[in-house]
Amino acid sequence: MIKLNNVSKIYNVGGEVIKALDDVTLKIEEGEFVAIIGPSGSGKSTLMNILGCLDVVDIGKYILDGQEIEKYTDDQLAKIRNRKIGFIFQSFNLLNKMTAEENVGLPLIYQGMKDSEIKVRVKEALEKVGIYHRRKHTPLELSGGQQQRVAIARALVSKPTLLLADEPTGNLDSKTSADIMTLFHLLNDEGNTIVLITHDNDVAKQAKRQIRIFDGRCQEVNLNV
Repeated sequence: MIKLNNVSKIYNVGGEVIKALDDVTLKIEEGEFVAIIGPSGSGKSTLMNILGCLDVVDIGKYILDGQEIEKYTDDQLAKIRNRKIGFIFQSFNLLNKMTAEENVGLPLIYQGMKDSEIKVRVKEALEKVGIYHRRKHTPLELSGGQQQRVAIARALVSKPTLLLADEPTGNLDSKTSADIMTLFHLLNDEGNTIVLITHDNDVAKQAKRQIRIFDGRCQEVNLNV
């Protein structure tokens, strides 16, 4: 499903060449639950941007579902993000003036889907994450955990091939974090491919596989021993 072949991402900062990613090769199969763990400045945000088609590689190849992403135009990348990738962020990124169901339906509106189909998809996604009963509430009327559930429903509504979660428990207390991680396990058990970006070993341990990134380089690790 995901293949990075000798990928590097290079920035020129004040005349200094910095490799945010340095010859990264990795493979993630369909249906896996993988944590990518690393400290601030390790390159994990750059890696997330590459995996999420928010940025492109400078060297190497990124192949998603058999497609060589580095050859795509900005418009093609936008379509892939909208249809193939569900994003879940630490800060939720919900629109405060819209209800939960309106926030969840936004990706489908961008796809040009009919209102009747949007309504069905939104109901299904909100029910899956256990927040349908709060569908008429705005984000400011929801707790942090409830907002994250709405954000996960928004990520699911397009039925993407990849869920990409960037520090999804970073703004949550320990109990709510545990609830969200339980939800991720349930989604993975249903066949969803999940890549979780984190700096937290305890969160990473809950994934079925861990990849550590440091100074732009990746290696497989086992945090469960």
